[in-house]
Amino acid sequence: MIDAVADLYRRHALIEASIEDVWSVVCDPQTHPGWWPELNGVEVGEHGEYTRSARRFGFLDVVDSVWTVEPIEHLREVNFRCIATGTYTRFALTPAQDDTFVQLESGVVPTSLQGRVTKVISPVLFPRWLRELLDGLPNAVARAQQRDSST
Repeated sequence: MIDAVADLYRRHALIEASIEDVWSVVCDPQTHPGWWPELNGVEVGEHGEYTRSARRFGFLDVVDSVWTVEPIEHLREVNFRCIATGTYTRFALTPAQDDTFVQLESGVVPTSLQGRVTKVISPVLFPRWLRELLDGLPNAVARAQQRDSST
């Protein structure tokens, strides 16, 4: 289900995996190319920053952008924010017996002209993007679990 409030988009899902397994995938940008839509690669830098190579809006050339990752481990929340545009994505995880409830929130707080353009087109792109993001997460968690069990 998508909840769009002004320029804020939300979606949630129940993932059939422990909160620890989901957290290890969600909070690590190096796992994102396997399940974030349009993301081709990640290069982790210093101080919570990383560079993402992605196909902008799904149809433009691949561009690099610097993002920050801001985890709050004790709450199992993590915020990812693009320095150039102000686009952000926040995950909040809650245990649900043996499974994990994931609440995803995304939006744009423009920091540049590029961010203002992103905000204008977000109603067209963000609902699809959030759906694809949460559709890919269970498979990414399952792959991580298989990799961990084989080592």
